[in-house]
Amino acid sequence: LDSLIISKEKLYEHKTLRVNFTTYDLRREHDTINPRSHADIMLLSQDEPTDKNAHPYWYARVTFIFHVMVRFHHEDPSKSRRVDVLLIRWLHRDSNFQDIFVDRRLPRVSFFPLGTSECWDFIDPSTVIRSVHLLPGF
Repeated sequence: LDSLIISKEKLYEHKTLRVNFTTYDLRREHDTINPRSHADIMLLSQDEPTDKNAHPYWYARVTFIFHVMVRFHHEDPSKSRRVDVLLIRWLHRDSNFQDIFVDRRLPRVSFFPLGTSECWDFIDPSTVIRSVHLLPGF
């Protein structure tokens, strides 16, 4: 990554992201993700299947949608290409809470603490499965 250059050192912000997906009855639908109003998303988990606490999905909140024009250091500046990026804040599952697979309840999630390295991340928008609606539990 040392040889990756962001052209003109600019980020281009977008207000929304549209995610296409297939519904349970095999119809095509789309979600519109907006960091200000409808920002929670679901991604396929990268957990090891052998892990007893593995869950098929990871959850996050989109805080910023943007694209950058990038090129490698040795390439011609006119060869820049667009890279779409989401800045997200990860949510983690409460492993002490029995969820959907045992008691037919939704998983309980919460934000990672702000000071941890797991809190923020950049991801490719193509990894988003769809948006989700999270219900607060008090």
